[in-house]
Amino acid sequence: MHFSIPDTQELKDENATPYQAFNIHINGVLHCTLRYSQLRDLNDQIRDQFPTSELADFPPKKVFSLRGESLNERRVQLEKYIQSVGQNQEICACGTFSSFLHKAQQETRREETIPVSLDIFLMNGAKVTIDINSTDQTNDVIENVAACIGIPDDFTYYFGLYLMKSEKDGKFSIVRKLQDFESPYISMKALTERRSYKITIRKAYWDQAFDDDILSDTTTFNLLHVQALSDVEMGWTICPKDNLQRLESLQNRGSKRESLKLCRTLRHYGYVQFKPCITDFPSDKRRVIVSMGNYEIHFRVQLDKSEVKEAAFSVTRIRCWRASSQFKESVELNQNSQVEQEHPVLQLSFEYLVSKGNMKWISLISDQAIMMSMCIKDMVDELLRKRKGGRIKKPSDRSKSKIRFKPRDKSTEALFGPEISETRDSTTKKISEKISSVKSSTGNSNSSSKDDISPFLSNSSAFEGIGDDDL
Repeated sequence: MHFSIPDTQELKDENATPYQAFNIHINGVLHCTLRYSQLRDLNDQIRDQFPTSELADFPPKKVFSLRGESLNERRVQLEKYIQSVGQNQEICACGTFSSFLHKAQQETRREETIPVSLDIFLMNGAKVTIDINSTDQTNDVIENVAACIGIPDDFTYYFGLYLMKSEKDGKFSIVRKLQDFESPYISMKALTERRSYKITIRKAYWDQAFDDDILSDTTTFNLLHVQALSDVEMGWTICPKDNLQRLESLQNRGSKRESLKLCRTLRHYGYVQFKPCITDFPSDKRRVIVSMGNYEIHFRVQLDKSEVKEAAFSVTRIRCWRASSQFKESVELNQNSQVEQEHPVLQLSFEYLVSKGNMKWISLISDQAIMMSMCIKDMVDELLRKRKGGRIKKPSDRSKSKIRFKPRDKSTEALFGPEISETRDSTTKKISEKISSVKSSTGNSNSSSKDDISPFLSNSSAFEGIGDDDL
């Protein structure tokens, strides 16, 4: 996950007493606003559960309220800390961390738990309306959708929920995959121009060999079929004219299995295609269309008006990658669109084994850079899981552990019901037990890295030992 804390804001508690809170962005989106004490409480839980994990130092508590440069210094320290947590796969996968972020989103949006309806779309535009609670997490919603349309439990998490946006050309682009640390209902409600967005269900794996697992089930087969035809229609899957005519003929005859079989032979079947962006490959400021799938990143680079260069980058040759927010020179996307210099832009960079002993950094400037980074991460995670003999999770694998969540102030306690009063009691007990053994400590608690970490910056290592055998 990509974390940043770009700024703070002043809030007031139930007594109108002001305090400072930190705006936490996850994967490029404002997710929650938290006090220092809440983050400190999270750190205590993480340290208890993962005592051997190497994380950035958590900034120490101060006697007096911070302002100005001191507050900004704490913001930077907290950002480095939360980014180090976000790069720890074990912590990110645990129920404690996910539940904390979920409750933080609920508190920030002040969303009470009430019955609501939520529309989930198939890739052909068909709509499924499900009844959920407003604060249900993403996995709760996926399981609800699966039960509603008849996806077997074993295949539930072969699919995921994706936020998609309608573009000016009438097509849809994927904004991001919804994660379990958020509530889809709250996330949708927080959007401006909500009518331009919809939540869709798509397959959530990258190796098309997994198709074979679910082709025998009618519901999952139909989901694959609908997605395959939609991806052809959107141009994500490349379908030559003769194959397109054959596909139309098969559809007219109602030959779903034959049409899906044909789709699976097409280039970029199952790939995600992104909006046109800018790359420095093979030279600076080249317009490129990026697609990701089958464990590769595919480029279609516009060299001039008539020449297009294609290149494929295997994720097994990516040593590391990072997504960052920074200022760049104005670069032209097309005749009517530019990335302006005065606005920060997102950049994805990955270090690639081009040839034996030759590593090269390749960069993309795109407002979908974080989504691209998450796709790389998902592909790498899937590859590593397969190498270890793992499987796609099932609903029964979900962690049901309870999280201790400390509200910002008393004004938000009512959102969580009686569980918060229980949390306060247990926290008070824990503090009282420690009072007698408090020791003053000095050392590296105030230390910080000299390296500046940009907003959204995330360095991720794909595979440690890339060598000649990978060529």
